Amino acid sequence: MLNQPLKPMLLHPLHPTQIKKSWKSSIKWDGFRILIHYDHGKVRAFTRHGTDVTSRFPELMNITLPVKTAILDGECIAFDLTQPKDQPPKLWWDDAMARFNTKKEAAVKQIATTLRAHFPLWDILFLDGKSMLNMGFMQRREALTAVVEPSETLSITPLYDDGETLFLKSKELGLEGICQYNPNGHLVLNSRSKDIVKIKAYQYIVCQVASVRIKGGFGWGLSINGSYVGVMEFPPRSEEIRSFNRMSKQFIRGEKKDWRFLDPVISCKVKFQCFTKDGKLRSPKFEEFCTPILYNSDRFISKGGMV
Repeated sequence: MLNQPLKPMLLHPLHPTQIKKSWKSSIKWDGFRILIHYDHGKVRAFTRHGTDVTSRFPELMNITLPVKTAILDGECIAFDLTQPKDQPPKLWWDDAMARFNTKKEAAVKQIATTLRAHFPLWDILFLDGKSMLNMGFMQRREALTAVVEPSETLSITPLYDDGETLFLKSKELGLEGICQYNPNGHLVLNSRSKDIVKIKAYQYIVCQVASVRIKGGFGWGLSINGSYVGVMEFPPRSEEIRSFNRMSKQFIRGEKKDWRFLDPVISCKVKFQCFTKDGKLRSPKFEEFCTPILYNSDRFISKGGMV
């Protein structure tokens, strides 16, 4: 288990109406999953897909634990050190991905001076030669707290009793959502158990469709008040696409390479995870049309569905 890639237990998704009242809750960090292996002072780190990312994060070399061996489960996030010091730090998923995608030694050293990696932890899988998988979550948390001293590199994700309030606060702050933990739940590697769940705080916004990808798969270019905000690549239902294509013909402005450009007059409601650092929508998905769209000779698709 130690120093070998592991497939951790993934979080089961829940709807906000299914928040557990008796479970422990935490903020869901918007970075990527990381498993930190500590072996007599030496540190290695793997993603949930088994990628060894140790060399990409020199911050890991600062870790010192009062134990011989351990495997810690958490997230990799990144702090932008160029942000104004008099403002609260803002975490961006883009920054964590920038660190993940930087691999060459010189580039890693350079980016670490402006984007500092940090690893908030929520679980421990292995400790001093002993598997922790069959222990309850709160037992594992006690062990984690005894092992990890919060620092510039590591921290322990706080737990809260009121999941509903935490979810509303995360949504208010534009965070990704929350995680919830069965206090007595065990760990099962390479599974998606219902003992640890995630509730995402999706955001919604009205966009205009300003372009359509005509080669290379589905894609609608989205804009808000004339400003480009990204591409929606999760397609609506086929009848909605067909109806949109029929109606949008009258708004074609031109074509270039793989895209057809439209007057941005057809609006739709979009669900997305968060804004990216450059103001784009992350993972936008179609919800409904806000502009009435002719479905067939006597029915329309509009806000609220077909009429």
